[in-house]
Amino acid sequence: MRDQASTILGDNAMFNPETNLEGLVNIGTAENYIVFDEVASFIKSHDLGFKGVDFNYGEGPWGSTRLRKAMAKYINKYFHPYLPLEADNLLFASGCPSIFNMLGLTLGDPGDGILLSSPSYTAFPTDFGLIAKIKPIFVSFNRVDQFSPEVVQKYDDARKKAEKDGIRVRALMLCHPHNPLGQCYPKDTIIALMRFCNEHKIHMLADEVYSQSVYEIPDKAATKFVSVLSFDSSEHIDPNYLHFQYGMSKDLACGGLRLGVFHTRNVELMRAMNSITQFHWSGMADERIAITMLEDEQWMEKFLDTSRKKLAASNMLMRQLMDDAGIKYSHGSNAGFFFWVDLSPWLKEEDGKDGWEREEVLMKKLLNNKVFILNGGSQAAEEPGFFRVVFSHDERTLREGFRRLLKTLKE
Repeated sequence: MRDQASTILGDNAMFNPETNLEGLVNIGTAENYIVFDEVASFIKSHDLGFKGVDFNYGEGPWGSTRLRKAMAKYINKYFHPYLPLEADNLLFASGCPSIFNMLGLTLGDPGDGILLSSPSYTAFPTDFGLIAKIKPIFVSFNRVDQFSPEVVQKYDDARKKAEKDGIRVRALMLCHPHNPLGQCYPKDTIIALMRFCNEHKIHMLADEVYSQSVYEIPDKAATKFVSVLSFDSSEHIDPNYLHFQYGMSKDLACGGLRLGVFHTRNVELMRAMNSITQFHWSGMADERIAITMLEDEQWMEKFLDTSRKKLAASNMLMRQLMDDAGIKYSHGSNAGFFFWVDLSPWLKEEDGKDGWEREEVLMKKLLNNKVFILNGGSQAAEEPGFFRVVFSHDERTLREGFRRLLKTLKE
């Protein structure tokens, strides 16, 4: 795994339109590349005022008071919560995977299950399962629109099957906006899922890490983002069963800071999370960078606006490229950095005994042509031949990546 990561993500291996035209074009890893330079310029222009004390352990592993206050203010401004958040409601850890690991350890026992959509973010099973041993229960939709309220029946079918197999379902992951589909859940669907969770005493985990990367596009199927925090949910779900996750990695283009934040009004759960967060301690220097960004409200507002405009432009460029090439993709995608793309017509019979083997072969062919996209088999896709393609790049990188993708498909 380390060798593969170096091949795809290593600085010397990556395509650069100015310095490395022969490098691998990574249009598979979901990062907000398109505004990396804005973040770097902002940090360079500021004297962060580091002092010796900024390199100690700080106030504790849950995040400093100043950091939690700054994030609470940010969430209150951009998520419009029905009940304003306070610093005491928040806990920081070294990235969202750390938060998911802690949730797995505190909400369930080894062998318990978590409901995940199909397809699903590729790392959820590892985040919850590697240490906490929580089992992924993938919900099959069989072509039913998973963003409609009717989808509750599919979740209940998966719950019943899991319990028949001896698996106690403890949580449902609401990845909202959705990764890898790039769509937002309508409010009525969120409420329907809240009621389902409440009825069966299942914890709803709302991962809203792409919430500020929702943009305007001319697509009638697109749905506006509505945070689970933004309305009075208490009539639909016991507040003890609703939890919220966010982080610096996606909207704010700071995955390398390893800062995820967790919010709940469940006092016992927060106490349990605090008791084990020492194993997921983020650094004080990272905190100082995040604080500098979050407290500069004028810059933040301009930055988020710039990010959305650039993402919208890249989204439209990617649509044009795929339309011209006759490639089908997920309509309604107005959030995040990616499209769910159907490459099943290019799976060749001679490349494997079934669609999943052929998908793996196509993946290898793409890598041989120095372009990386993420295959559906690693994201719990219901059918073979689907891939997640990331468009949050400058135009030259995106066009080169797509050129190599088409070259591979034509071979």
